[in-house]
Amino acid sequence: MIGLDDPEYVGDKSDGANASAELYMYVNQLAKQRETDPREDIVTKLINAELDGDKLSELEFDMFMLLLTVAGNETTRNTTSWGMWALMENPEQYKALVNEPEKLDRAIEEILRWATPVYHFRRTALVDTEVHGQEIKAGDRVVMWHTSADRDEAAFDDPFAFDIERWPNKHIAFGGGGAHFCLGANLARMELRLIFREILERIPDMQLAGPVDMLRSNFIGGVKHMPVTFGAGAKKNPGPVVLKGTLHYDG
Repeated sequence: MIGLDDPEYVGDKSDGANASAELYMYVNQLAKQRETDPREDIVTKLINAELDGDKLSELEFDMFMLLLTVAGNETTRNTTSWGMWALMENPEQYKALVNEPEKLDRAIEEILRWATPVYHFRRTALVDTEVHGQEIKAGDRVVMWHTSADRDEAAFDDPFAFDIERWPNKHIAFGGGGAHFCLGANLARMELRLIFREILERIPDMQLAGPVDMLRSNFIGGVKHMPVTFGAGAKKNPGPVVLKGTLHYDG
């Protein structure tokens, strides 16, 4: 679905629609299972949620699950790739994080700003308004470019420089607040801290080994291919390996 315009992933324009249909079929089956076997999970909560007698329709549930699937995968995965790309292109900052892992929380915020994996959102104006001299009428469709905002010279000093020491860092990788602020912001920060902590401990010397290939998309900043080299590194949990049973090699 996300690689719909990238010839490496899609051979036919119907592939994206088919992928969406397969996802909807899967989540609908999951919803039916939870009707008879409720659990402490988000599917059970969504199908039973009720506000003033109003519940999610099947289409609303499908779209909600589509949103969660994309938002929980494309964002953190590509932010990780963008973060490693930036650190490899700024080896002194990579080394600083390896030597001073306590700087990681601040670095994560800069990685989020630098990556801003969702390029833009579109909204529809509900009332007439004006933004920086630009008149916007009720019903106008307005596109907000997160990537532009996170490189705004009025908001960030030297915005086109990657700087793990940048603070404060009021990026809008998760949105600008309000009802549409990213539902998974805290989860994403935790995932990124865990991922980068393990990388820094286990792979302190990763280097680019070729050009980086980007996804053809004006919506998601996807990193498709990023060849790298790195040393073996020290074992994090060294200890004897005990094998039981018989091993067979058929190669």
